[in-house]
Amino acid sequence: MIVNYEQILKSDTMNFIQRIEKIIFNIQKWIHYFLDPDSDFWYSKLVNSFIITTIVVDILAVTFASEPNIRDQFYLFLGNIEYFSLIVFTLEYFLRLWSAPMSDEYKDVSVKIARWRYATSFFGLIDLIAIIPFFLAFFIPNTEALRIIQLFRAFKLMRYNAAMNTLLTVVKEEARDLLSVIFLMGILLIIASSGVYLFEHSVQPEHFGSILRSMWWAIVTIATVGYGENVPITVPGRVFAGIVMVISIGIVALPAGILASAFSEQLGRHKTQYRNAVQDILSKGQKISSDDRHVLKSIQNKCNLSDLDANNIYREVVEEMTKQKHIQTVVASVQNVFPTTSSDSISRSATNIVPQETCAAPTPSIVTTIKATSSIPKFCTECGAKVDLGNKYCGQCGHKL
Repeated sequence: MIVNYEQILKSDTMNFIQRIEKIIFNIQKWIHYFLDPDSDFWYSKLVNSFIITTIVVDILAVTFASEPNIRDQFYLFLGNIEYFSLIVFTLEYFLRLWSAPMSDEYKDVSVKIARWRYATSFFGLIDLIAIIPFFLAFFIPNTEALRIIQLFRAFKLMRYNAAMNTLLTVVKEEARDLLSVIFLMGILLIIASSGVYLFEHSVQPEHFGSILRSMWWAIVTIATVGYGENVPITVPGRVFAGIVMVISIGIVALPAGILASAFSEQLGRHKTQYRNAVQDILSKGQKISSDDRHVLKSIQNKCNLSDLDANNIYREVVEEMTKQKHIQTVVASVQNVFPTTSSDSISRSATNIVPQETCAAPTPSIVTTIKATSSIPKFCTECGAKVDLGNKYCGQCGHKL
């Protein structure tokens, strides 16, 4: 018998490489769980609480360091806080970058693309800005400017606030509408500056001597803050200013209305997402495990749902699935009595369950039950409204199901 040692060595090497890759994969997954702000595991909460505390302490240190007396007296203590925060934020950034492929957000792309998307995302750029001032200090002597840049670390707290994440999502989705409103405000700014310049430049050349000088008045007027000493004194100027004020009230209110409506729709989508997750877990027909509870809790945190909303959704799903099982039981019992009748005909109409005169008709209670529960509602993935199974489009938002 000839033993191929080369083949055995190659096989052992491949097995060793596969074991190493599996270990690395598990480490990446655990690091992602550790740093996931929506995770419900205790170790994740502990790590994220530590990072939040570090951010808050660092921001306070930078704020107190702006006072010369405090900075001179506690120079060493404030410096140690800065170095410690830099180590924590640098380690966090590279760990998030390394474990980015484990995120559900990037699960459909390659490893390189996942890391690139994290690095160019909003929170990826904020994490980079949090550590870049220290390295810029070797090239930029103006430490005051770098100290202000360090305050951008406060944006890292947005990662741990689900409401802020929802608001960011809403702003991204409504970016086109918001840009249209900004464009409209820019046009109004030019018209207001030009109009007040036309009426007031000869009377108040020091305030309205040019369109550029008049823009400060136009910005203050459109924003309806009422700040500034520059006011029109001519009758045409005041009439024009009144018209601008009335129009600006409606234009300034547009972004608030757009964001409020989109925020409400996003909350409806979050409820639908949580509802679908509960349905997927309950549809397995098994008892909910502790891991399933952690998954539901993580989705609840990510969707910014309160415990009351989550419990109400859970009860609704359980009632709907129980009702559906009851329908199936009723249909099965009727089919046992009338084997020639299909289940579809039974569900569509109670009259179809009588195939022959010689057969006894079903009891009114069964017919009433079938009529009342023949249509189990589902929910629109766009707005969260209830939709009957037979409908192809949502009756509230028109979304195709």
